[in-house]
Formats: sequence, C-alpha cells, structure tokens
Amino acid sequence: MKKLLTLFCVALLAACTYSKNSINFIPSRNKLFVIWQTDHIFYYDEALNGEFLSSSKVVSENKIEKGKVLITKTGAEMVSTHMYRADYYTTESVKPTQNGVMDSAYSPLRIRKNGQYTAFGEVTHEGQTYMLVRVGKTNDILLVKGDGSIYEHIGRIVDGRLAVLSAMFYLEPEDLKMVPVVSTRVENSKDKSGFSLTYDGLENDGNDIVFTLTENGTSEKLKFSVCDERIRIRDMDIDIFDVSEKKIEYMIR
Repeated sequence: MKKLLTLFCVALLAACTYSKNSINFIPSRNKLFVIWQTDHIFYYDEALNGEFLSSSKVVSENKIEKGKVLITKTGAEMVSTHMYRADYYTTESVKPTQNGVMDSAYSPLRIRKNGQYTAFGEVTHEGQTYMLVRVGKTNDILLVKGDGSIYEHIGRIVDGRLAVLSAMFYLEPEDLKMVPVVSTRVENSKDKSGFSLTYDGLENDGNDIVFTLTENGTSEKLKFSVCDERIRIRDMDIDIFDVSEKKIEYMIR
C-alpha cells in the first residue's frame, strides 16, 4: 500500500512539469506556478497589435501677418488660426542582421532577415531587461537585449506573463543581432478650434465689403462700408487700402 501511495505522489509531481500547451495538470496549482515561475510584462499596447500611442500634443497653426501690406483674392482666407490634437502612434519592431537559426533539442527556431518580428513589450528576467519580440504569428517569443543580442532561452505568454522555457537554444551564426526599427504615424483630431476670415468681395452695388468669419464650425457674414479705411474684426484692426470684386489690399495692425 505504501508503495502505491509513493508511486501516486511521484506521478503527481511529474504532472506538475511544464509542457508546451499547459503549465501543469492540476488546475488549482496553475496560478501559483504563474506567480512563482513567470515574469511581469510591461506591454507597449494592451491590445498587442504592435502599434501604441506614444505621445500627443496640441498643434497651433496661425496665419496672421501683422504690419505688412497683403493682397488676398476673393474667396481666399485673409487670416486663420487652428488648434488641434496630434496623436503619434509608434510601431516598434526589430530586423535581423542576417539569416540564422536558434537550435535545440526542444525545437529549432529559424530567424529570417526579411521575417516579421514585432516588439510588443519588455520584461526583467533574472535582473536583465529584455525587449519581447514575437516571431511572426507563432507563440515563440524572443528575448532581445539592448545591444541586439538574443537570449539563449525563448518564452511563451502564460496568463499575460512571460514563461521562459528551460531548454537551451544555440544561435547560429553567433554574431546575429536584432536591430531596432521604429516607425511613427500621426493622426490629427477631427475637432479643431480657432477661426478664419475670408474675403467675399463686394455687394450692394459695390457699396459693401463682405467677409465671412468662421469660428468653431459656425460662419457669420460681416459687412462694412466701402468707404471705411479701417475696420475691426475680433481683436484685429485692419486697414483697407483697395477693394474690388476680385481682391482686397489691406494691413493687419
């Protein structure tokens, strides 16, 4: 009876070893294994799509030239100010310096110079910080040091954490490196604040100068006498030198 009990205990312990598809065969112990045997991952993007919002800034575009004689054609902007948010989205990847292979008795892993290698996060493993690189669409995770060299163990994602496999991988050629590649795109917000002033020509048999003031999506027509030598719109004093159906000559004070 004691022998059977001993064999049963050994079988349970053996079942707790790591396999490719699971941590162990006793569900109640899985969480403990994850906490003790895996490392926390700092994800660049929780959606794991490779692209993440790296920064945002408010952009101001002002077209206001003061103290200078200007000529604007009918239908064109005389003055404009626009403010909007620019979001910068970054994709971090790495590019192998050459073709190679990480070989082991566990499973060889081929690295191709033109392959897809997306960096999606970082981890600190045994005191060393690594960039985590996904190999194509597989479950293989490479751990890449800051100098581009590759750690001799590969990883798997377990419950959102990194599990490093115990199998040793031998890199060939040994001088193969992973070079960081960063690409960024900009996406401007659709909502813009500010205003614009457009010259609309003459009305009322040439007696009125007409402008359109557009502010935050709302437009308003403004009319002034053709005899006015100086007009005021918002906080701008504008000297009028010459007007016609086709253009206006003016100076903003």
